[in-house]
Amino acid sequence: MHHQQGAALIIVLSLLSITLMLGLSGYHSALVNERLAGNHRAASLAQMGAEEAVSYAWGEGGEHLTSADFVPTTSLQPLTAQNWASFYPGSRAGPCRGNLRCPFRFVRVGGQYFIVAMGAIREGDHTVASSMPVVARVEFREIPDPAFTRGLLSAGYITVTGNSSLTPARRADGSIDPNVVHANSIVSISVPDEQRAYITSGADRMVEVPLPGQRPDGEDMSQCTRTTPPAYCYKRYDPNVFDDYRDRPGAIHSCNVNLNALASGTTVFCQGNLSVGSGSVEGRQITLVATGSVSMSGSTTTSPPDRAEIGLFVVAGGNIEFSGRTDNYGVFWAGGHVRQSGTSRLYGSIVAGSFIQSSGGIDFTSINNVTNRDAFIEAEPRIVAWQ
Repeated sequence: MHHQQGAALIIVLSLLSITLMLGLSGYHSALVNERLAGNHRAASLAQMGAEEAVSYAWGEGGEHLTSADFVPTTSLQPLTAQNWASFYPGSRAGPCRGNLRCPFRFVRVGGQYFIVAMGAIREGDHTVASSMPVVARVEFREIPDPAFTRGLLSAGYITVTGNSSLTPARRADGSIDPNVVHANSIVSISVPDEQRAYITSGADRMVEVPLPGQRPDGEDMSQCTRTTPPAYCYKRYDPNVFDDYRDRPGAIHSCNVNLNALASGTTVFCQGNLSVGSGSVEGRQITLVATGSVSMSGSTTTSPPDRAEIGLFVVAGGNIEFSGRTDNYGVFWAGGHVRQSGTSRLYGSIVAGSFIQSSGGIDFTSINNVTNRDAFIEAEPRIVAWQ
C-alpha cells in the first residue's frame, strides 16, 4: 500500500489559484475597459454636443444671424482656454437634452466673428465628461442696407403736391424692384396710373423702419403687444449711431460745411443742427451726420441719371430740409421728417421717422447703386473655418 504525499492536491490548489488570479485579472481588465469605453463614449457625446450647438447657433443657412448677435471681446484665447465650469455660466443654452448639455456663445474680436461651443455629460452636480471648445469663424458680406435701397420709406405719411414720376431700381438680374414708395400711414402722391403699383401704405402692410438715435419717451412700447399695434411699434432705433460717427478718427467736427470743400471719404459730425452749402458730390463718398436737423441748400450733383452713384449719406437725429429746386443723389436718413420745397429730382432713397413731404412734384428714381460704405450692413453670413 502506497503512502499518499498530497502532491496532487497541492498541484490542483495551485492551478485553481492561478485560474482565480487570471479570472480576477481578466475581470478587473474588463471593468477598466468598460470604464474606458464609457468615458470615451461620454467624451464623444460631449464633443458631438458641442458641434451640435454650433450648428444650432448657425441656424438654417445662417439666414437669421446678424453681426449684432455677437458680443465684443478683446481676445478669443481666454474663452477657448476655459474649462466647463468657467464656460457654462453666461452662455446661451443649446439644443441638447437630458444629461447632455451644449451651451454656446457669439463673440466678436475686432472685425472677426466666432461661434464658440462646449458640450458636457452631467450627472447631477457631477461632470462626467466635457468637450474641447468647438470654434466656427463666421464672415459677413457687406451689402447696402435694404432700407436704403427701397426708395421713399416713411414711418409716418408721405405727401407730395404736384405731379410726380417714379422710376424703380433694377435688380442684378435685370428684373424690376417694385419697392419704391411706402409709408406706414397714408401716401398722397400723383403719378401716372402705370406707376401706382410701386406705391404701398400701412393699409397694405406695415414695414419695419430703422431710425437713428433713441426712441422718444412718448412711444409707449407696452402698446405693441396689441393685435393691431400703433405704427410707431414698427420703428427700430439705433442709439449708438451718433457715438460711432462722433468718435471716428479723422471726422470733421463742424456744423457748417460746403460740399465742394470736402474730399472723398470725409465724415462730418455736428453736435446740433448742420447747415450744408451747395456743391456737387459726383463720384465722392461723403457722410454728413447731425444729432439735430440738417438743412441742405442747392443740388448735390450734376451727373446724368444713367451714371448715378450714391456716394452721399446724410444722417439726422431730427429733420432734413431741402430748400429750392434741387437735384440730389444720396441716401437721406432722418429720425424726424424730410421736407422739400419746390419741384425736385431725387436719385437714391429717403428714410424718415415721421413724414416725407414735398411742396412740388418729385421726379424720383430709386437707384440701388450705393457706394458709400456707411450705408451698408453686414449680412449674408457664411462659415469660413471650423475647429
